[in-house]
Amino acid sequence: MKPKLRLLEFVPIEEDGAEYYFVRDPQGLSPEVRLPREWGTLLSRLDGTHDIEDLLAEMGALGDKKTRAMLEKMIAELDECGLLDSPRFRREQGRIVEDFKAAPLRAAELAGGAYPSDSLELRALLRGLAVKAATLGAPSPSYAPEQLRGVIVPHIDFGRGGSVEALAYEHLRQAKFDLLICFGIAHQGVRYPYCAAPKDFETPLGIQHTDREFIQDLQARVGDRLIEEQWAHKNEHSIEFVAVFLQGCEELKNTRFVPIICGGFFKELRDGTSPGKNADVEQFCIALRELVEERRARGERVGFIASVDLAHVGPNFDHPYPVTPPRQMAIENADRAALQFIESGDAEGFHDALATDANARNVDAHPAVYTILHAFPELRAQLLHYAQAPAPEQSIVSFASLALYEI
Repeated sequence: MKPKLRLLEFVPIEEDGAEYYFVRDPQGLSPEVRLPREWGTLLSRLDGTHDIEDLLAEMGALGDKKTRAMLEKMIAELDECGLLDSPRFRREQGRIVEDFKAAPLRAAELAGGAYPSDSLELRALLRGLAVKAATLGAPSPSYAPEQLRGVIVPHIDFGRGGSVEALAYEHLRQAKFDLLICFGIAHQGVRYPYCAAPKDFETPLGIQHTDREFIQDLQARVGDRLIEEQWAHKNEHSIEFVAVFLQGCEELKNTRFVPIICGGFFKELRDGTSPGKNADVEQFCIALRELVEERRARGERVGFIASVDLAHVGPNFDHPYPVTPPRQMAIENADRAALQFIESGDAEGFHDALATDANARNVDAHPAVYTILHAFPELRAQLLHYAQAPAPEQSIVSFASLALYEI
């Protein structure tokens, strides 16, 4: 056996004078654990190319039975915790994923961490964010209220950008919708560009109900791959934050929604080709438009939410240099130039603005916003507020709220 660690997050921590690695599984398949920091060198060798004999040889302990027993015990414990890419893990992974797919409800995974799990505390937080949103100085609407079709809203954590998120929902609650089609981002990635979850979303404020019929009809047009990777929704915050805000709005909490997360259009960004020439993207956009038009013909008011952020720049996002004030200004200028294409409803212009440098700013809004504008070219947007927030290692995240209108 050549033990291999899975793709995990290792965060150095210190507790009561002892040093550990806090290990987190981005996929949520294994529990969060702490490992002794002195294991670091050995952990780095668990890459699937070394067996126990190799590791013992590197340690100069080939004949040391005590070291062998210690190493075997450590590897067994890592496997029991689901940290190794092993047959045992893959069996457990299959069981967990199938259980999630069969469940009718997606649990509020981030409650108690990213936001309060207590409903009263959460309502108080959302009220406070709405009050702050009123101070952001959003412009007067450029279009008539009846033209409102949705919002583009950040999904940054509430502490850094919650008021900008609340600003978008304060606009959205001014119109009545029967259905909101919500596009988030698959931060852990998906193979097919789009992934829907045909399950309701739990929040501390109530259940946000999903329009399963819409997802079934969309699946019939684009294929079963639409829901095959729905496990990606389990720990994904971009849609969970939408459900929380919708449940916090009296006017929106009973609106059905369609939760879809998007993978990145990485090839198109590298090649500078249009995502619209990707057969999967084009098929999806055609099917989406057909279904929306069918619902509208039934008298339903259908809206859109894109839960997205903008730039992710700095060492925390694998860039070599910290973000200085001049770089912050350059990022804002580039962001605002891209936002102008969104405001004018120009999907290709938005894509081209990011493809110029292969999306060097890591703008995660790209797939969701492109899809909405490409499928519905009659949409225009109005920028409500733009902001930047600090991230670890002298990095930044930028984000904005926009209102979507149909001309």
